Amino acid sequence: MSATAVWEAAGASGWTLAAATLVVAGLLVVPGWVVGRAARLGALPSLAVAPAIGSAIIGAGEILAHGLALSWCPWGWAVTAALTIIAALGARLVAGPPPRSARRATPWSRAERLILAGGLAVAVVVPAGAILSALPGPGYPAQAFDATFHLNAVAAIREGGNASMLGGLSALYSGSAVYYPTVWHGILALAPGGPAVVSTAGVLALTAVAWPLGLLGLLAGVTGLDTACEPAGDGAGRRQRVCAVAAVLALSAAVVSYPLLLMTSLSVWPYALSVLGLPGVLVLYDLLRRGTASRRRHLTLVVLALAAAGGVVAAHGTGLFNLAVLTLPFLADAVASLWRRSAGSRGGRALVVAGAVVAVLVLVVGAWIMRSSLASVLGYRRPAGGVAGAVATLGQALIDLPMYGAVPGATVPVGILIGLLTLGAAWSARSRQQRPWLVMWLMVLLLLALVGGPQWAGRQLGSPWYLQKARIAPLAMLPALVLMAQAAAGRPGLRLWEELRRRAARVHGARPGRTAAAVLVAVVLLPVAARVPLERNLVASVYDPQRIQYGTLLTKDAITLIQRSRSVLPDDAVVLGAPSRGAAHLWSLGGVHVVYPTRAEAAPGTPESELVSAWPALGRTGSQTCMLLDRLGARYFYSSSDATASGSATGAAPLRWDAPLTQLPTEGLELIDSEGGVSLWRITACD
Repeated sequence: MSATAVWEAAGASGWTLAAATLVVAGLLVVPGWVVGRAARLGALPSLAVAPAIGSAIIGAGEILAHGLALSWCPWGWAVTAALTIIAALGARLVAGPPPRSARRATPWSRAERLILAGGLAVAVVVPAGAILSALPGPGYPAQAFDATFHLNAVAAIREGGNASMLGGLSALYSGSAVYYPTVWHGILALAPGGPAVVSTAGVLALTAVAWPLGLLGLLAGVTGLDTACEPAGDGAGRRQRVCAVAAVLALSAAVVSYPLLLMTSLSVWPYALSVLGLPGVLVLYDLLRRGTASRRRHLTLVVLALAAAGGVVAAHGTGLFNLAVLTLPFLADAVASLWRRSAGSRGGRALVVAGAVVAVLVLVVGAWIMRSSLASVLGYRRPAGGVAGAVATLGQALIDLPMYGAVPGATVPVGILIGLLTLGAAWSARSRQQRPWLVMWLMVLLLLALVGGPQWAGRQLGSPWYLQKARIAPLAMLPALVLMAQAAAGRPGLRLWEELRRRAARVHGARPGRTAAAVLVAVVLLPVAARVPLERNLVASVYDPQRIQYGTLLTKDAITLIQRSRSVLPDDAVVLGAPSRGAAHLWSLGGVHVVYPTRAEAAPGTPESELVSAWPALGRTGSQTCMLLDRLGARYFYSSSDATASGSATGAAPLRWDAPLTQLPTEGLELIDSEGGVSLWRITACD
């Protein structure tokens, strides 16, 4: 019995989901946090860098485990622990002893801790509650194009033992060893529960644990709320920064562009993991830009930034392009700073110009060497939106509307408040410290407008994101949240507080501070509460068989049949069926091998590709169809006759290349099991 079948046999209880969520959250946060602390980063900034550095450690561990012929399950635990210890020791060696001149920070007050804990609690509880309340059950799988692949990727790693991104998922590519980022799948493979349970646990862990903690670390870093550098005697200023971070942290629970949209409707989980690592890179950039006390400290931050960038790219290749976009404002700021400092020194400015020329030449040469790959990426096509589409895209980005499909509950009034707060924060960004974040936000808005607008050469700049606005939107939300936190922690926030106190004193007289605080809490929590229905609808759009956004793959009957399929099929069974009717889920839900483990079309020239053309003409022993079935070891067939998907809102998922696989042969089949309109057959024609 396969590892997948063993986990499924153990059941999919709420306790299993809770345990898996804790394990995944631990793997996302703990290894990287340990390394950050070893490098003498503050506790809060270390939370930001944790997912990126952890992804780098796990990605390297997957390759190392395969190189040492160690099965990822369970040796992945030992390899990850060993690499974490090695990385932590290396980080401490580079960082060295703490500087003697380090100032001791004033201990946080109980009120400050409670305020920050309150903001974090909202950011954790609201998305977790939205997910759990809309989830039909712990064992229900996400039903989306990408989710089918990712579920079976976990099953493939557990069964094959190879989690390397360099060929670990060959079972999903007709045996071909291809590159595919597997950090996400390797993490899930180590958690308890079947692929469906651990995937849902991954959604919970990233959305409701790792993201709030990472955002807390980023906001604490960019607002100066870091105990490692907090000057003594700045109690009022720190209280304001605590309130600012807590408020934006709580408000993030109302944001749907990241991570909820990527984790639900799109189900691009590895890409979402890559985006999760960006706050760590950004907080390190910000620390480098502010300057360091010693060259050793500077070197430590550079090494951490390189490791974090490696983790972002290891989680998903598009992370390289995300880094390029988000690095440009900081790089431009660094070059401008060097240019100013070299004023009056011809040699200094000549070096800056020479460095810029060399960098451009390296980029040009690299682009020429990779011209075929770049041409392939930039040649991606998707329907354009016209000028009206560009304007609408800017509106969607400002008020945080879902940029993928039509989701009930995407109410505009709630988003308008988020948009006004973002615009106000951007307008108040006057200091040099805020400039890179403002430039970053404007750059991403421009990129979004290009992708959502008319077709022309410039639109192809969005090709690395498959010209999909929803994949780019998180890059705009990150600097927007930072700008809001900086505004709230600075003079605009202080002016707003004084104005609210003054108005409260006129209306109520006594205790204007409490009234003003209540108004601010309401401003933050009202959009959060109003967004909960939309968030629940996003979850239901991929988990509830009656409400799947782009067509149901699995009805309740199909899930029931698949989960008991292991008891009616032999251990070596291979099942043929249409992935668009749920057949691919036999592997992830039932532990039974399938001919087509993904919804993508098989590569030309493979037996899988030829079998689609030959089906349903079974013929007799020795026919082409039987020869192909023999080569693939397939002797069972999965069928679904329910085109309405039990009356779901959108019906069954649209058929693709697999339409012939929905047809039943007129003879040569023996019924083994059925549930509703779903059946399992044994192919007898080729006996």
